[in-house]
Amino acid sequence: MLAEVARFSKWLRRRSPHATTVVHYTNDLELFFAWADKPFDTVTLHDIDVYIEHAQALGHTVATINRRLAAIRAFYAFLSLESDTPPANPVLPKRHFIRQGRRLPRDVEDDTITRLFAVITAPRDRAMFLLMLRCGLRVGEVRSLSLNDLYLQPTAGQLPRLWVSGKNDCRRVVYLSAQAERALRAWLDVRPVVESQTVFLNRFGRPLTVTGIQERLARYCRAAEVWLTCHQLRHTFARQLVEAGMPVTSIQKLLGHARLRTTQVYLHISDPQVQADYQAAMASLAQRGAAEGGA
Repeated sequence: MLAEVARFSKWLRRRSPHATTVVHYTNDLELFFAWADKPFDTVTLHDIDVYIEHAQALGHTVATINRRLAAIRAFYAFLSLESDTPPANPVLPKRHFIRQGRRLPRDVEDDTITRLFAVITAPRDRAMFLLMLRCGLRVGEVRSLSLNDLYLQPTAGQLPRLWVSGKNDCRRVVYLSAQAERALRAWLDVRPVVESQTVFLNRFGRPLTVTGIQERLARYCRAAEVWLTCHQLRHTFARQLVEAGMPVTSIQKLLGHARLRTTQVYLHISDPQVQADYQAAMASLAQRGAAEGGA
């Protein structure tokens, strides 16, 4: 790793110690400079042009490319803070960032979820993925969950809950469903007793990585002959809450969205009122067609 990238990573961690941005940005920068194969202070905007074309040729999504551009831009902005003569920032937002239309969240059908969890029997893994499906946690939030974040013995009238560190180090309360609570307790009963306070550990008693969790899900997907991502479990959680009639403002709080409009996209993938209106309209058209056909 470049010394400058290492300092940038430490700076990010000091600013947001619980955020996962440092992990993603560091990885993005390592990939970029391995591809560029040149000193960081000689990278030009034309190199960024070629890098975008390279990433597109590999089939990376617009979101992934834009995040890597954001990491590169943030790195050079950091250099401008620690040097009197920093290199020019090669990432120009108006030139490089790719426009992305609004995309609807990709949830998973309920029968696919049933098939997946039928093969997840290990207590640790079942607890991890149920926290995504029944509590809406992101994979990074599951990874960073600490024993001190668990509130499993609430007072009368309160629900078991978790304190979750989300994006930009924002904290929120997430309630545990009965299914998720049972799975979490089952894991805690067999969790190794180690110094680490991280809830989910690997076989060596060390905290799992995001990649490790994703690879576990991929293994279960192959066994169940389905395919989905960790984030799709979170999307499915939101869709099911919409279908259950929960107010969108409550869903916003559970998901940790800063803006209501981010949560409202889930109304577009499963809006009970629109579905009911559509069914009523189709029934009316069917009756009209039958009447006209019989005349």
